[in-house]
Amino acid sequence: MKKTAFVAVAAILFASVALLQGVGNAGPGETAWFDMQGCAFCKNLVKDPALMKNMTWEHHDISNGVVAITTVKPESRKSYEEARAAMMDIGNKLETGQLAMDKVPMCGHCQAYGKLMMMGAKMDWVEGTQADVTVITSDKPEIVKEIKAFGQRNRDEMAKMEQAEKAHAH
Repeated sequence: MKKTAFVAVAAILFASVALLQGVGNAGPGETAWFDMQGCAFCKNLVKDPALMKNMTWEHHDISNGVVAITTVKPESRKSYEEARAAMMDIGNKLETGQLAMDKVPMCGHCQAYGKLMMMGAKMDWVEGTQADVTVITSDKPEIVKEIKAFGQRNRDEMAKMEQAEKAHAH
C-alpha cells in the first residue's frame, strides 16, 4: 500500500498546475517543491498537456494527519491512469532496489513524501469513480506534525502558483 500511496500522492499533488510549471522553482542549491520537468515521478503528469487542466487537487488537515482529494474529468481519466501507472513503476523499482534512490531525480514534494513514509506515516489510498483520496496519518505526534507541515507546504505552494497564474493571465 505504501508504494501505491507514494505514487498516488505524487500524482494528486500536481492537479491544477498545468500552466505553472516554472513557478515555485528553488534558488541555487535548493530543490523546487514542484518540478514537473525534472522530477522522475511528476514529469509523467505533463506528458498529456490536457491532463493537468482537467484535474483538481485539495489538501485538508484532519486530527492525525492530512487528506488529499483529486478529481479528474472523465476525458482525462485515461491519461491520469497512465501517468499514475508510470509513477507506480518508478516507485516499485525504487522499493525493490532496481533503481537507486540517489539516481532518481525528485522534487521537494516527492522527497518529503518519501521521508514521511520512512518515518512510518500510514498511507491509505482509495480510487473512486468521482475522486481519488489519499489519507496520510500517524499516531505519533512528531510524525503528525511533519504530515501537517507537508500538507501546509503543499497548500502554500499551490496558492503561489494560483497567484502566478492569475498574474500571468492579466
